[in-house]
Amino acid sequence: MIYNKPRDFIFKVPNTKPPEKKVKKEKPEKVNTPPVFTVAKQKPRKQELIKIASFFITLYLGTVLAFIIPLRPTYSDSEKRSLQEFPQLTFNSLYTGDYFDDLTLWFSDTFPFREGLTKANTFLKSLSGFSTVKIHGDVEGGDDIPDTPLDVDITIPPSTTEATTVTTTAPDPTSPAVVETTSLQDTVPADMNIQSLGAILIAGDAAYEYYSFSSSLAPRFIGSINNIKNASGNKSNVYTLVVPTSIDITLNDAVRRDINSSDQKKALEYFNSSFKNTTPVTGIYENLRNHRAEYLYFRTDHHWTALGAYYAYEQFIYTKGVSPIPVKNYKTLSFDGFLGTFYSSSGQASDLAKTPDTVIAYEPYNNVDFTITQTDGTVFKWDVVADATDYGQSMKYTAFIGADQPYSVIENLDNPNGETCLVIKDSFGNAFIPFLIPHYKTIHIIDPRHYEATLSEFSQNKKIDDIIFISNISTTRNEIFIGAMEKFIK
Repeated sequence: MIYNKPRDFIFKVPNTKPPEKKVKKEKPEKVNTPPVFTVAKQKPRKQELIKIASFFITLYLGTVLAFIIPLRPTYSDSEKRSLQEFPQLTFNSLYTGDYFDDLTLWFSDTFPFREGLTKANTFLKSLSGFSTVKIHGDVEGGDDIPDTPLDVDITIPPSTTEATTVTTTAPDPTSPAVVETTSLQDTVPADMNIQSLGAILIAGDAAYEYYSFSSSLAPRFIGSINNIKNASGNKSNVYTLVVPTSIDITLNDAVRRDINSSDQKKALEYFNSSFKNTTPVTGIYENLRNHRAEYLYFRTDHHWTALGAYYAYEQFIYTKGVSPIPVKNYKTLSFDGFLGTFYSSSGQASDLAKTPDTVIAYEPYNNVDFTITQTDGTVFKWDVVADATDYGQSMKYTAFIGADQPYSVIENLDNPNGETCLVIKDSFGNAFIPFLIPHYKTIHIIDPRHYEATLSEFSQNKKIDDIIFISNISTTRNEIFIGAMEKFIK
């Protein structure tokens, strides 16, 4: 009997747990989040790599050029000054840190291609397209000019030699009328570009220096002038010429009325009336105004021309009591391409660069011997009017008497029995002095800014008939010049 294998029986045990209740899940609030974008990294393009490489190559080459000392300039022709020298390394300068300060200054002041880059910068600024009237920087307002003369007492000891009495006004028979002309320029030309750069006004193609009267410095200036006779031993006639600048002579009248610059005519009247123990040469302002349509002042430089100096010479000679030499008696020399102090001070303004000045000099016709003594004692012969044809564009005015030297002397060999004079001057005197030659045997010239001795020391054992002081009106508010005068006039 065959038995089958028993089958496996599986019993399912019923689930005894109660069924779970389904809980309704709350949906989370939707939050507005910005979409996130992923940018696939791209390989740099070839053009971008070239630009990056060019930038760093240029930067590298510029750095290399900057450190090549022979390429770094030592003199700025436009600024007319020597640039910062490379500092010497010393233990003291290294310890105090001055060496690194001087090194930084040298590096920034003498960068290669300095003149060209400066001109390019000025040119780019001129393309900015501003309005015709521009004011850059601050202009100092002048103090009120007193209506009465300054009372400065100078004690003069009795002199053993009596100086010749000189009248304080020009003789009537020879002196020209100095009645001021009426306004010649009473409207502003429509195309005149006017801009103020610091203390310089540019109107059209000409620049002008502002003048601000200083009530604190004027008494010191007057006191120095009033002490000349005393310091020189009371043996000489003293003449004083204070010269106006172009802003009150040749600037368009309509423009001048709106300029914050002190009245030079009133200031000159104040100074001349305050001078004592000296003969002020009056009428210079009026004579220049009478000739204002002529080429009296440079457009790009703060100096007057030789023609402007001639008209002041006329007033001096009339005051002295003699007749002037006609200007037509002189041979003229011309030196083109002059760009002076206004041009450099204005950042080489393009309006001035378009019309460079011409330096016109009147060559002395006398046979003269001119000797210059420099600060270091070097003595050499020079021409009263030198040939400035090959001088730098900013150096043309140095054609007159070898520029501002401490001491120089002119001997007129054609006038051995003439008088002797001493000229104390600033740079305005340089163009004035050549006109004195026919009237004197010897002309001593001293620039108090560079001369180291005193007037009393110089005057010892010298017979000086006339002492002539000449400077432009801006020196009356220049503390450096006045300080040099106070040091010299002792």
